[in-house]
Amino acid sequence: MKKFFNYILTTFTSILFIYIFVFIAILFLLLNRNFYYLHINYLNIDKNTGYSIESIKLNYNAMIDFLIPFSNNDFHLPTLTYSVQGKIHFEEVKEIFNNMSLIFIIVAIILTIILYYYYNKKDSIFLKKCSINCILITLLICFIGYLNFDKSFVVFHNIFFDNDYWIFNPTKDPIINILPQEFFRNCSIVIFSFIIIDSIFLYILYKLTKIKYLKLNFKL
Repeated sequence: MKKFFNYILTTFTSILFIYIFVFIAILFLLLNRNFYYLHINYLNIDKNTGYSIESIKLNYNAMIDFLIPFSNNDFHLPTLTYSVQGKIHFEEVKEIFNNMSLIFIIVAIILTIILYYYYNKKDSIFLKKCSINCILITLLICFIGYLNFDKSFVVFHNIFFDNDYWIFNPTKDPIINILPQEFFRNCSIVIFSFIIIDSIFLYILYKLTKIKYLKLNFKL
């Protein structure tokens, strides 16, 4: 029974870690606008759309300013038209980011309690198990996405949205022209990379903590 409890708690903790890592990665992508700027040249967005680089950056920044969690900005694109459905979609995206921020706080509190529990037990091996779980779960999701990114992209939107407003008509919502699918694919790569790197950090932390406990026991 104890082993089963430890297994459930470790799995649950791994999921909490993944959520923290994903949220941090999303914040990084939202706040680090240079990541998108690099794609303008890399994907030839200006040449493919006919928009100037200045115009592309101006509208992208306006979109990001709106999407930042709990910002008070109204949705508005300086030089691009947009439909009512398009505006609703971005409002729904922002609502998701707002909810994710609130959930992040709750998850952080729960994770702190669990870490304190393991700290009192002087049990650091859970960090190793969480590290392995996070990596395995991430690799599984990456593999599924790699098999068919287009299908995964559709499934993702079907899960989080109860309408088809995310399917933009380039004529009514030309902003989709400056947000090619390759950009979102690379965003997903960044997110998964964050999880892998942070998971490796958990393993390193396990090693360091293990050494600390060994030295403490040796002194005792």
